[in-house]
Parts: sequence; structure tokens; C-alpha cells
Amino acid sequence: MSDQDHILYEFPCHERIRMFLRLELLFRRYEWFCGEDNPFAHHAALSALFDLVDASARSDLKNDLVQELSRLRHALRMKLPHLAGEEREGTEKTLRQTEEALHGINRTLGRSAQYIRENEWLRLVRTRQSLPGGTCEFDLPMLHHWLAQPAAARRAELQAWEDTMTPTRDAIAIVLGMLRSAVQTDGEVTAHGGVHQLPLTGRNVLLARLWLPVGDDLIPEVSANKYMLWIRFSRPDAQRRLHASTEDITFRLALCG
Repeated sequence: MSDQDHILYEFPCHERIRMFLRLELLFRRYEWFCGEDNPFAHHAALSALFDLVDASARSDLKNDLVQELSRLRHALRMKLPHLAGEEREGTEKTLRQTEEALHGINRTLGRSAQYIRENEWLRLVRTRQSLPGGTCEFDLPMLHHWLAQPAAARRAELQAWEDTMTPTRDAIAIVLGMLRSAVQTDGEVTAHGGVHQLPLTGRNVLLARLWLPVGDDLIPEVSANKYMLWIRFSRPDAQRRLHASTEDITFRLALCG
């Protein structure tokens, strides 16, 4: 199955994983805007930066990451004595990365992105961006001046702001990377009448991943609790309103945890 031929949908089965996935998306969006040279892209990067600051403001984020990294470190240490060769080398590398990320999170003082929250100029830009058209050059001449600087100079400053959140970004990348590789089941299933139910009793499923063909207009919706996973499919009409599907649908499903 080619990734280019299918759309991957990921659905968290735990609130902690939901938060990590949101932050992962925001980091990707910010880094994409930073990589462009156009001033409009770097202006959009500021908006993405403010979204990152808001999403990382939860007081329990640091504790959640420490718990997840500690759990992964313990699992890797228990697994290591039973491995050999390339598999052992790969696990040792992952263990080192996990320990480095754990140390980085523990060294973080206060909430993630605290420096950005306290930056007076960024606070002013954020306030003006809440108004439609509120960042025109006559409203924020300093922003206009900044956007007129060479792209490399703007990018360096954008990356410096992100560096204050590097421990959070790296920790989330490790946690989600390990989670995606911890596949419990992976194969084709059929949703009869457009609905699929899967018992989860006794299973620690944290993430559901499903693939649908690119050319198909099926839209999946997933809900879960510790006992059951439900997947429902809909199709949009011309106005993008969703209507429940009643057909039998075969798709690839992977459960991770």
C-alpha cells in the first residue's frame, strides 16, 4: 500500500495523545512557514508561533511528557538485554535520544515558551493580529520594518524563538514516533453498513490509524473509550455537509499503544 495513494487519518484514544498530536501539527506548520522566504510566510509564522504558545500553556504538559518519556525509557531498558546486532544498536540509539529528551524537559524552567510570552513586541503583534487588518504598516511600523529585513535574518529570529520550545518538540517527536511503531494490530477490516465497532477491553490502545484511498470521498469519524472503538463513515454533498454512509467499506486499520 503506497502512502501516496492513500490518506492517513490518526485519531487519539487518550486526551494526552490528543494534546501531543495537536502540538506536533503546530510545530510542523510553524517550521514550514519559517522555511519560506516570502515576508507573508514569515508573518503567518508569527500566527503559528502564537498558536504554539497557547497550545503549550497547559500546566500539566511538562509532567505528561516526563511520565511518557520515563515509561518509554523503562520499556527500552527492559528490552535491551534480549536484543543483539543491529536491533540492539537501534534500541540503544532510541534509548539515548529518550534520555536526552527527558533531561531536556526536566531542565525546562516554568511553562514552555515562557520567554515568548514575556516578549513585549510579540505581545503587541499578537494583540494587533486579533483585529482584522490590524497589522498594517501604519498600525505596526516595527512589524513592517521586520518584514522588510532579509529572509535569512527573519528566519534566524523565528528559529531562535522556536529554540525555547525545542525540548517540548523533541520529546513529542520521540513519544509519538514510538507510539506509531508500537502496533498491536494492522490489517484490512470492513465496516458493515458504514460502521465498525471494535472491543478494547484489556487493551491499552492510545492511537488509531486508518488509511483510505485518495480518490475516495469517504470521511471517517472515530470515538473511543476504554471498552470500545467506534468508526463511522460519511460522504459529503456539494456543500460539504456530511451524510452517514450505509455501504460496506473495507479499509486498513492499525491500533497502537
